[in-house]
Amino acid sequence: SGEGDTTELYDSVLKELGLIIVDSDLHISHLSLRASISVLKVCPSSGPSVKKHILPPALVLSTSPLLQDLALDSLLSLLEQLVLSEAVDFDELLSSLQGRLADDFGGAGGSIMRDVSTGSATSTGGSGGGSKQATSNLAKCIAVITAATTPANRDRVVANLIASLQSAGGGTDGSANVQEVQLALLASGDLGRKVNLSAMEGGVAQNLLNIYLSFFDSTSEDAKHAAAYALGRASVGAMDVFLPAILDALEQNSQKKQYLLLSALRELIHCYQTGGGAGGGDISSSVPLILPHLVNHCSDKEEGVRTMVAECMGSLTCLEPDVMLPRLQELVATHSGKDVAAAASAENEEETGGAAKKDALACWTVATAIKFAIAARADPSKLAGYMPSFLRLLSEKDLSVRNAALLMVYSSVHHTPELVAGLMQEHILPSLHELAQLNLKRVVDLGPFKHTVDDALPLRKAALSIFSTCLEKCPASIDIPAFMPILGKALGDVEDIQLQAHQIVISMCSRHPIPLVAAVETFVDPLQKTIDKKTGQKTGTELERAHEWIKSGLRTMTALSQLDGAMNCRKFSEFVERTKRNEKYHRFFVALEDER
Repeated sequence: SGEGDTTELYDSVLKELGLIIVDSDLHISHLSLRASISVLKVCPSSGPSVKKHILPPALVLSTSPLLQDLALDSLLSLLEQLVLSEAVDFDELLSSLQGRLADDFGGAGGSIMRDVSTGSATSTGGSGGGSKQATSNLAKCIAVITAATTPANRDRVVANLIASLQSAGGGTDGSANVQEVQLALLASGDLGRKVNLSAMEGGVAQNLLNIYLSFFDSTSEDAKHAAAYALGRASVGAMDVFLPAILDALEQNSQKKQYLLLSALRELIHCYQTGGGAGGGDISSSVPLILPHLVNHCSDKEEGVRTMVAECMGSLTCLEPDVMLPRLQELVATHSGKDVAAAASAENEEETGGAAKKDALACWTVATAIKFAIAARADPSKLAGYMPSFLRLLSEKDLSVRNAALLMVYSSVHHTPELVAGLMQEHILPSLHELAQLNLKRVVDLGPFKHTVDDALPLRKAALSIFSTCLEKCPASIDIPAFMPILGKALGDVEDIQLQAHQIVISMCSRHPIPLVAAVETFVDPLQKTIDKKTGQKTGTELERAHEWIKSGLRTMTALSQLDGAMNCRKFSEFVERTKRNEKYHRFFVALEDER
């Protein structure tokens, strides 16, 4: 009777928990799912109640495009526990999950046990962003229960996955078919992260490898990327089969396929970075195999390929800093200090120019890799000794390298300011002051009209972003009075830079008012130009944008006028009074009042 009472109590608790598993509050859903798992573990006889009250909302949640992070992890844990405790029949649960894709996106439904592909037929409307996320989450659900079930069930699911993918054979022209193929690819890859596919009988790993590579020729971009993801994930559990194949294929294929192979490699490395895979091993023994291929592609002319290489290098730097950092430092030493323009104008122009350009691309990749490593929380104590070498890239002649180096500094100031705080005065600020004021305008002749391009605009934006973040994270490391003339120039720059400068001034009003008051006279002319902006014949969004720009200038002026001592500057106080008296600004001041 006591046990019956307990089961009854748990049933009423589970009933309440089931009502709050909804995607409108993922944190509450996560807690409800965790509570349900605990009930199932301490009271296995509550299985039928979990199946009745928790499973239906959990299945609905499984295809929510909002499902992610903790709520997703908890849902996967619940499904795993349901299979391990045998609270739900495996085939029944698999069919229910499979039916979710059909329910959500229209289609025939059916059982994945019979045929994973035709069982998940979907309508042509199922290829939007939301459905991609739902398909990805559903694949994780299918993988987690397949990993938890008996070897016989697992073999059956894998055989059906392979059969369905072979029958699709890369021919994913129909929109409906893409969803089916994606689900099968993603589920097989996610399963390969949890179990060693090469240990399964019948050449499963080799079959899947051939399938993944064949889908790189698919007409569907979604199917290609799903195949790359699956290849990377499956490599975690069976690295001896998949990794050599990825690395060999990297040197034999076109750039489009290289991009896909590198994204598979990134997925493999990322899995180890976020907690490893089936065997719980590490990737250290494979780094010497992977690294030469990454170095080989770090000066690829395609930016997408180089970005993938940089992501792989960044993740490996987090995992194996003692191996990666000396190698990246060596790449900087080998490839930096070359002048692309000068080399190109030298004799044997084509060859030396091409080599110098490759040097610049390699430097860009290293700077981008360090940016990714810092953002992924690489060990600052390991990085610190190498940072001066990487900061040399701020002085390179190539603009793209300097921009990448600025973004690397921004990543460091944002995520781990202590890494660069001590290097600011000597290694960073001289370049920062120069780049924040750099102007490289050129006129491009487009036939009927001419267009002015400013090649230094991205660098000025990045430099200002670094100053702004330093003011917040490590103000002691920068010379604020020396920054004031740069800020004054930024207030008179192009619209995007002006708006950035306005935000910096406003944030400094509360934190660093004294340097602002000292420099306030130099701000008058640029602010006057901003608020005098002519709207002309502009209408709609263009007019709205112009008004926002004027309002931003007035907001900045108002914030400055409230600082102690600012109105003692005659030029500034006259500017403020003149502006406030002017009728044309009245509505803007009203709008600013309403914002408060």
